[in-house]
Amino acid sequence: MKGFFRNVSPRRAVLDLWQVMGAPSEFRARALILAALVTGGIFYLMTQQEGRGLPKPPTIIYFESWRADRSDAEILKGNIEAQKKADAEEAAEEQRQEDIRKMYKAVGAATGIDTQKMYDDGTKERAAEKKAESEKNAALYRQITGKPVPTAPGLDTHKP
Repeated sequence: MKGFFRNVSPRRAVLDLWQVMGAPSEFRARALILAALVTGGIFYLMTQQEGRGLPKPPTIIYFESWRADRSDAEILKGNIEAQKKADAEEAAEEQRQEDIRKMYKAVGAATGIDTQKMYDDGTKERAAEKKAESEKNAALYRQITGKPVPTAPGLDTHKP
């Protein structure tokens, strides 16, 4: 075991390096430059990695909070405004989706594919999904409240 540590000691490594560097060789300068370039290249690549520093802190999203002493009329007014906003966003998204469907329909017509049947089938499928969701929401509302779905001005009847 003593022989092993003698061969791997730092003192022995420095002496071996000094002996090799001191020996005459025509390739010594080239080898030294190449070794320095390879080592420097490895260290350069290590410094370019994105792992430096602490990770970014998480993004905090704050939710709107309301006063605890709001009246039922204020709560209802806020709910109606929120529902109108959600309906407007949903309508805008549906319009974007319809524009995309029209583009696909134009591409299909240009390539000779009958797109009208696919468009009609998709429209029927979307209407059936919307009706099923509306019925599910109405049943859930009746189950929770025991009342039929209310119809108030500004509220959609398909969304309880």
